[in-house]
Amino acid sequence: MALLGNASWNGRNSGTKPLFALGMCLMLVVDVLIFLLPAKPVTAFADVVAGPQLLDLVAKTLSGAETLRVEQTVVVEEATIADHPLELNETLSYAFNDRFRSDTHFKNTERIHVVSQDKTLTVIDGRRIVDATGRFDQYKDLLLCRSRPALIKTLLAHGVDVGKTSIGRYEDRIVYIIGAQYPDKSVSQVWIDKESFLPLRWLHVSARNPKDNLIFIYSDWQKKANLWYPMQVDTLHDKTLIRRIRVHQLQANVNFAPELFDIPQMVLRYPQEESAQSTPGLDSDPSHEVQRTIENFQKKFSD
Repeated sequence: MALLGNASWNGRNSGTKPLFALGMCLMLVVDVLIFLLPAKPVTAFADVVAGPQLLDLVAKTLSGAETLRVEQTVVVEEATIADHPLELNETLSYAFNDRFRSDTHFKNTERIHVVSQDKTLTVIDGRRIVDATGRFDQYKDLLLCRSRPALIKTLLAHGVDVGKTSIGRYEDRIVYIIGAQYPDKSVSQVWIDKESFLPLRWLHVSARNPKDNLIFIYSDWQKKANLWYPMQVDTLHDKTLIRRIRVHQLQANVNFAPELFDIPQMVLRYPQEESAQSTPGLDSDPSHEVQRTIENFQKKFSD
């Protein structure tokens, strides 16, 4: 009986072995598919941060001082200005979040550009010029705004949809993209480093001409007195470098004189340039913006 029972069990077992092995293989395949397929999308979705929350992290990373003075060199590489790069010396004065001044020098010529809250003024060689603001000076807005509300207001004003974010890759880094679904580059957007929360690229697409792209690239970020600032800023128009800024010195928490940003007093001090006229449509082409900004330097560019 024992022998018969044992033989019967062996028969049943030998018949089920192939089915058991097949079942185990199928279960293994299913487990592998479950492990592999959802991994990438779930991770990407979980890592996406809402635009306002992301800008809050950017503001906290950038903040660290009340004021900042920057000494830098600006190299203009625009063929419509000259047939060789032009090097200008520039001093920037930041009073975060809403006051800014740049003093640009080339030989005996000086350009002053002041932003105070929502007002702007530009003076070249002691005279105010008309319609002096534009996309060429826009690069500083991300560096001036160091609070979440200020960043949101500025980006919305420049056509960046802060309610849309995605994840992409820039060179060897993972980046958050505010304003677009990666890899869409047809709309204005800002790229933020995923690890440091520092801005890396700002793509500005003209509302008049969607094919007209101006790109600011912020690199070589360094920390000074608990404040982050890019030591190099490149400006590209249609992938062509038209300007490069190299920072030489940073000085944080400077006690600026109030009159440095006093636009009403500057209006009284500097007469209006009689020959300057606003030319509609120039903002649609950054090459013209470059030329208009420096055209009053033109006569002194040549020795």
